[in-house]
Amino acid sequence: MTKTKDKISINAKLYLVAIVFFYIASGAFSMLQGIYIKQLNIGESFLGIIISLRTLALAICSVPCAIFVNKYGKKKGLLIAMFFMPIFIAFQGYFQDKWIILIFAVLQGATNSFISVSEGPFFMENSTEKIRLKLFSFSFADNVFSTMFGYFAFGTISNSLEKNLNITRALSYSIILSGALGVISCIFILMIKEHKNTSLKTDQHFYRDMLNVLKGKYSVSLLVYNSIIGFGAGLVVPYFNVYLKYKINISTQQIGIIMALAQGAMGIGGIITPFMAKKLGRINTVIICQIISIPFLMFIAIPPSVMVVSIALFIRNALMNMTTPITNTMSMELVNQNERSIFASANNIAGNVSRALSAVVAGFIMSNFANGYELPYFITAILYAIATIYFYKCFSPLNRQAAQLLN
Repeated sequence: MTKTKDKISINAKLYLVAIVFFYIASGAFSMLQGIYIKQLNIGESFLGIIISLRTLALAICSVPCAIFVNKYGKKKGLLIAMFFMPIFIAFQGYFQDKWIILIFAVLQGATNSFISVSEGPFFMENSTEKIRLKLFSFSFADNVFSTMFGYFAFGTISNSLEKNLNITRALSYSIILSGALGVISCIFILMIKEHKNTSLKTDQHFYRDMLNVLKGKYSVSLLVYNSIIGFGAGLVVPYFNVYLKYKINISTQQIGIIMALAQGAMGIGGIITPFMAKKLGRINTVIICQIISIPFLMFIAIPPSVMVVSIALFIRNALMNMTTPITNTMSMELVNQNERSIFASANNIAGNVSRALSAVVAGFIMSNFANGYELPYFITAILYAIATIYFYKCFSPLNRQAAQLLN
């Protein structure tokens, strides 16, 4: 009986397969979009606006998406995201008008909210306490390895197309192809059997329950922490590809390889997270990994060398992102079962509003400052240090309790 309970459910396995195709598509797009925008002679400032509004849409739509998921179920929410997001990605590759691209970027962000508010509660519903952190870790690793493949495969595809087409058209075709591949994920979501009588409260209770969630000491602290991390990440993460292309002057294929290896590091980190957390405790694991990652973040900006940047990006990605399964698990365990989708939407808003704001700031810095490509990395390093100190002060009392949950 215990052995059965410790196995990953069929529903969870189907979801893990579905996100392979979904994240291959989104990974390819995230690598190619910034370069595509630049090739269309759209500057960094407008790229910052696109990234910002897409992220802001993700945050703002979290509440209506959570209400939808509460009423109609997580499966329908996941299906909407995995059908429409790849289509909106393909449209952004097809069109060249910056305002049309902006509209589809906003729609992409809005539909992405369905995954943000559905995934955590879906895993909690389809797992036991003993394997929960492992399932979040497997999902994280699945995400990053699929994204890694998207980087590598579509960097190569785009580079190959450039031999017969101009670079703009090659990038356009690659983005459209990645969107088509992403729609395959819907097949596996359709096979999921949703649990009966597991829908959360109706929308008339939603805002009241949101206020109840925000009264929790640890839940509010986690929202603040994610806001700081989100602002720092928004300054640099969306622009990795632009930095590599236009500061270090390497090919799209080389960018794909470097970013794929960096994603691979994230995947390895996600796999070993449960073992580190069991040995060191969840809180200590988060703090140690984030502190060590900060110097490597700064190494990305000095000097602009392919080898130094590649190694620094590899190590930084592994350390900083291996904490994600832990904070994702914590965010679901800090609230009651009927409040998980609600808290997921609040968490989504906190992290992504700050990312949206910082994406605009980064675009402005890159366009208007002499060292605009490097400066955001140093600002992010300071913000990550502040976030780590804050996390320690707020969550260190939970360290013993967190360790016990893993035993």
